[in-house]
Amino acid sequence: MKQYDIVVIGGGPGGTPVAIEYGKLNRDKTVALIDASGELGGECLFQGCIPSKIMETSAKALKSIDKLKQLGVDIDATHSQIVWKKIVERKNAILSKRSNAAKDVVQELSNIDFITSQAKFIGENRLRLDDGTHVMFGKAIVATGSHSFIPKYDGNGHDKIITNSEFFADMELPESLSIIGSGAIAIELAQILSGLGVPITLFVRGDKILKNIDSEAASFLTQKLQEDPNIKLLFNANIKKVDFEGDAFTITFSQDGLEHTMVSQRVLSAAGRVANIEGLGLEDGGVQYSQKGIIANKHMQTSNPNIYANGDVVENFPKFAHTAQYGAHTIAQNLFLERNMFSVNFDKNAWVLFSNPNIAMAGISQAEAKARELDVIVDRFEFATEAKSQIVGEAYGYLKFVVDKSSKKIIGISIMHEDAHILAGEASLIVSSGLKLKDIIDSIHPHPTISESFLMLAKQMMGKIMLEKLDNKVVQTLLKIERWI
Repeated sequence: MKQYDIVVIGGGPGGTPVAIEYGKLNRDKTVALIDASGELGGECLFQGCIPSKIMETSAKALKSIDKLKQLGVDIDATHSQIVWKKIVERKNAILSKRSNAAKDVVQELSNIDFITSQAKFIGENRLRLDDGTHVMFGKAIVATGSHSFIPKYDGNGHDKIITNSEFFADMELPESLSIIGSGAIAIELAQILSGLGVPITLFVRGDKILKNIDSEAASFLTQKLQEDPNIKLLFNANIKKVDFEGDAFTITFSQDGLEHTMVSQRVLSAAGRVANIEGLGLEDGGVQYSQKGIIANKHMQTSNPNIYANGDVVENFPKFAHTAQYGAHTIAQNLFLERNMFSVNFDKNAWVLFSNPNIAMAGISQAEAKARELDVIVDRFEFATEAKSQIVGEAYGYLKFVVDKSSKKIIGISIMHEDAHILAGEASLIVSSGLKLKDIIDSIHPHPTISESFLMLAKQMMGKIMLEKLDNKVVQTLLKIERWI
């Protein structure tokens, strides 16, 4: 039997920060950080956002050679061959460095035990580990994340379909790849691997990609995908059967009432994610859950007041590593204060889709504002009119504000730009700080930069508001009186 004040199950971005932050603030408290893999970093570090962005960087660098000619620089050289082995080596080095850095921090804190094991609740304040050890706890945090979902298909190839986890573990560059899905993972991988010369077939069940993002951005990105000679985009494609023979898949699918087949060396499912709740013994822990994950309140507290949950394992939690870190900080502070003073607010969540171009979002989208029947004004600024965009030769993209009509508070920002990820930080600060149009106008943005577009759009929107007010006869009279006084 072991006993800890705090037990954290899951060494990813939803769990590790809780253990570290709480452990630092409470040196006299004991903490157990439990992860079955024996590594720290979770899905994002090993099978998600970090390895995919390493690949994206290499693919983007290759495309930049073409862009040099557009800018008047002719290097008079052919493209060098991408050495996939070097990309894999670089990926492994970065992942190892980041995981080991987290381990070093944990090891420096003498009050934290890092345990490699599965953990299962066998009571409302008790766990059992793989070796049979029982662990008693005062408080527990479940942050076991999620895994990719593979739909069930007929045929002998179903069990050979891979997910992003297997892809980044093996790092095999396929001769051709079929991707099932039309969300962020599917789009990012399609464009990245296309940039590395891999023919891609993208199976989309409906008639749109990226259903949860700004519709204008999704439409533009659809056009970019259709223009890519390495990507075949199949809408309304319903996969019926997946067969595997001779190191190749044959996919049978229906489209527009007709049946077709497609041959591909590899098939990857990016059809959604499922919370990792199986085997946790949540019933014995007194923790309520649904098919979508653990049910938690705004403090991230479950039906068992001594157990919290965070990240992808939580029902309706935004599936982003940085949002899990935000939730981790909320939990750590509440545990430190020994009462729930802090709560999460996902209306200020921000994210980036590392597509080409990038799409970024902070706060509430235009569609969400409409669904909630909020009284808002929406306007956009075209990057093509901005000096920096003209200098670097970017003729597309926009910045959009969703503004509360009464308070003039900016409650949502959408960005479509090649480097939207660079602008996403300012967008996040604007929304999370509750800044108004006037606050942005009162700032001084450097010129020429892409970020000054925030200032330009704020001025543009405020100018329209002022002109509308000046058309009002009452306002005109009051202005005359003010000038006279």
